[in-house]
Amino acid sequence: MAIDTNKKLLIIYIYEILKEYSDENHLLTQKDIINLIKQIYDMDCERKSVGNNIDFLIDLGFDIIKVPHKGCYLGERVLEPSEVSFIIDSLFSSKSISGKQAKELSTKLSNLLSKYQRKRYNYIYKAEQVNRTNNKELFYNIEIIQEAIEKNKKISFNYVRPHYSEENTLKTYVINPYFLINSQGRYYLVCNFDYYDEIANYKVDFIKNIKILNNEQKPLNNLKGYENGIDISKYINEHVYLFGDKIVNATLKLSDENVLTYVVEWFGENAKIYKKENTFFADITSSEKALIYWCLQYGESVELLFPKQTRDKIKSILDKVNKKYD
Repeated sequence: MAIDTNKKLLIIYIYEILKEYSDENHLLTQKDIINLIKQIYDMDCERKSVGNNIDFLIDLGFDIIKVPHKGCYLGERVLEPSEVSFIIDSLFSSKSISGKQAKELSTKLSNLLSKYQRKRYNYIYKAEQVNRTNNKELFYNIEIIQEAIEKNKKISFNYVRPHYSEENTLKTYVINPYFLINSQGRYYLVCNFDYYDEIANYKVDFIKNIKILNNEQKPLNNLKGYENGIDISKYINEHVYLFGDKIVNATLKLSDENVLTYVVEWFGENAKIYKKENTFFADITSSEKALIYWCLQYGESVELLFPKQTRDKIKSILDKVNKKYD
């Protein structure tokens, strides 16, 4: 019985060793695998058994690459190194999770790679040095919000913004949750208050004491302008700073060709860019508040031509700023 069990375990041990100790730059011979199995699992095995099990894993569909006279390695993984790198970099810079959570998630992801590939992610130990949230309830909040959305229920919570008065912090919000989005490293809840006909956005890492209520949520298509539902990608493109306010069609005048990068970076391929008399222009659709903040951010390089009402608001803000620095 013990011999049969060892035979069944051997194929698992071989796969685990290939996953941990091999990649395209670190090939393992059958002898290497035999030595590692003895060292790690205290099991004796023969070359023939190792070879047969590797062939069986290949027949099962595992991407094990054999190189004549050099050995073999595990090729394709659940996630490729470039994919893991992208996700870990996103975790490292995310403001929505704590440094501890960033490290724990990054460790789980890097464990999909070989021990040699993992070394490139040693910088993750500095995750706690990045300015970020200290809310340890983020993943719990996400779980509860998703459950409420699936059940079409309202939720209640406190919204704890840094440096706000205790009275403001203890205020209870009751909202209709619709979906979650990630924007600029922050998780946002897109929702609605019963007594308004508009969409609101709240940072999930500021949410505390969240609860699912028994009340049915107000359907999204009951909101004015959302009768046909919502296109999430369009919503993100139009709300670059996640303000929940009216949408405007705008025209920007750009100072030079370099500014085109900023327009596409923030407003995506939906921005219509064109040239007239050696001057670049861009027609975009955006939330008005987001557009105002964006124009202030790139004030030296862009000028809002239309709509006039939004342009006047920018001018009013700049007049107030100018007085502060006079």
